[in-house]
Amino acid sequence: MTRKEFVSLAPEEYGALEFRPARDWMLIGARDGEGENLMTASWGGFGFAWGRPIALCLIRPERYTHGLLLRERRLSLSFLPKEYREAMRICGTVSGREGNKSFRAGLHCARKEEIPYPEEADTVLLCRVLYAEGMKREGFCDASLLPRFYAEGGLHTLLLCSVEEVLVKREE
Repeated sequence: MTRKEFVSLAPEEYGALEFRPARDWMLIGARDGEGENLMTASWGGFGFAWGRPIALCLIRPERYTHGLLLRERRLSLSFLPKEYREAMRICGTVSGREGNKSFRAGLHCARKEEIPYPEEADTVLLCRVLYAEGMKREGFCDASLLPRFYAEGGLHTLLLCSVEEVLVKREE
């Protein structure tokens, strides 16, 4: 049986970032003191700005992860195989305020440069927050989105993050 190990790639070596978070889901990993917090997200994207590859994340201010990301400004975006869908569901429904949800989900966290990510991931993007801005109601050009997506909860904070390193599992 072959074992898969992470290989480190520069973002430009990895090529086009082809993930579709809405379909694939991703885990956002943030440092929480000496521990970690993993949050499931399906809103986000990838592109190029300021001469570098970037990842876009949207996080509501009431989420526990929100404050961690604004304080630490380092994060991971991890993509796991389909068999971890239930673990990702747990990370999306249980708050980090209630304890270590990665343990509860059966995931094992590793760290690189103090950035946590699940060992079970196939691909991990190690990122640094470059820009964070809270959405404003008056900024919506299509006001029909407000009652549909913001009837409850706060407007998202938009995080633009530099993708600094990509970890991809490859067979040895």
